[in-house]
Amino acid sequence: MERLTKIVATLGPAVASPEKVRALVAAGMDVARLNFSHGDHDLHRRFVEWVREAGQREKKTVAVLQDISGPKLRVGEVADGGISLRAGERVCLVPGRASAGGRRTIPINYPRLLEDLEEGDGVVMADGLIRMTVMERHPDRLVAEVRWGGDLASGKGVAFPETLLRLPPVTEKDRADLRLGAELEVDYVAASFVRTGDDVRAIKQLAGTAPVIAKVELAAAYQNLDEILAEADGVMVARGDLGVQLPLARLPIVQADILRRTNRAGLVSITATEMLESMTRSPRPTRAEVTDVATAVAAGSDAVMLSAETAVGDYPIRATEVMSEICAEMEKELLKEQGDPAVPYITAGGGTASAVARSAVDAAHNLGIDTVVAFTESGSTARILSKYRPRARIIAFTPVIRALRQTALYRGVTPIEFSRRDHTDLMFAAAEKILEREGICERDDLVVMVAGTPPNQEASTNLFKVQSIGERHRRSFAPQPRAVGRRG
Repeated sequence: MERLTKIVATLGPAVASPEKVRALVAAGMDVARLNFSHGDHDLHRRFVEWVREAGQREKKTVAVLQDISGPKLRVGEVADGGISLRAGERVCLVPGRASAGGRRTIPINYPRLLEDLEEGDGVVMADGLIRMTVMERHPDRLVAEVRWGGDLASGKGVAFPETLLRLPPVTEKDRADLRLGAELEVDYVAASFVRTGDDVRAIKQLAGTAPVIAKVELAAAYQNLDEILAEADGVMVARGDLGVQLPLARLPIVQADILRRTNRAGLVSITATEMLESMTRSPRPTRAEVTDVATAVAAGSDAVMLSAETAVGDYPIRATEVMSEICAEMEKELLKEQGDPAVPYITAGGGTASAVARSAVDAAHNLGIDTVVAFTESGSTARILSKYRPRARIIAFTPVIRALRQTALYRGVTPIEFSRRDHTDLMFAAAEKILEREGICERDDLVVMVAGTPPNQEASTNLFKVQSIGERHRRSFAPQPRAVGRRG
């Protein structure tokens, strides 16, 4: 059985060569993530070139995901480069990038720090290892008491889980990065640190034609998930920062809830962060990590993501192979037991398309059909079919290169480039030949064909047909009955 769940792999120094990128594709990478928090534009240009080239050589469609930095808050330059904090002691927090107030003063690169924080607000630093509470407000500083101590270095991340900060959703760096992304024709943009639907909308205006994946990594984003789902094209459960913002014990519950609601909205869902983290330095994952990946698959993730494991790890290719193996095994078990978790009826994007897609999936299941074919201009037909979690594989035929690459992220979808035909019958006949030629189907196999009519337009999906491979061939060469007429 082919793996259905897609793999997003982050590119970085560990795979910074055409050979390594091609090896990642061969190992199972479906989507290449470019992390714009690291690397320069020249490196990202090379990565896109290598990904496209690797896809051609491996005869596999691979999408490119541009992950922009977003408004990340960090500790500025503290005295001597670092400070050791003990529980119970008090420190001063000031806005800025450098400390001018001694060793117990911590600068934070947020200009409205003194305006937005109140007494009692929490402050989290260094990925949640250090926590403190604001005790006093002064015109030039905040005084905070350390709850959890530890060593704090310059440049570490800062979060304010209970505070609604007045941060712009897009920085000047993001704008420059998005211009490059448009030039490189990236297939997706991942939006970091969004809080509201308005934030997503602002990024979509700059992302051009690339669909936007909203990263849910702030408590505010989870609270506003419904409005984010109304604007985004997909959601990434970014568990690193989300685990800092929310109580850790609630993280598995929140993850499952985000995936469920995203899938019900008919959008792409990605689970990310530390999935096989130990494989950054070890050739073998921990048992807990294997369970984590399997749980994400069982919960309905369209894709799972590797970060440091492939970007800076010692075993990037092996980590990708292991991720692929875990996904395939879990999928096999799900199908054996009860089938994959299906979503209820999807109303987003048009009721007719959703109804036809669901009926096509039901027909394939009830007839034991292994292949569903989606003819699509935008990719939406394949995406909606994917959301209904058919046991059958989905073959997405499209003449649009951008849609071809974007469908590489959809669970269970194999994209194939396809020339336009003027009539639906001609489309179906051409698809039959390709399916048989590529060894996807054999003569007399039943397939479900799903399309929108009229063809060659972004028309709503409104047609499905159960067809036998070779049916038209047999009909063309079958003897024709003789005409019977009356004698005069």
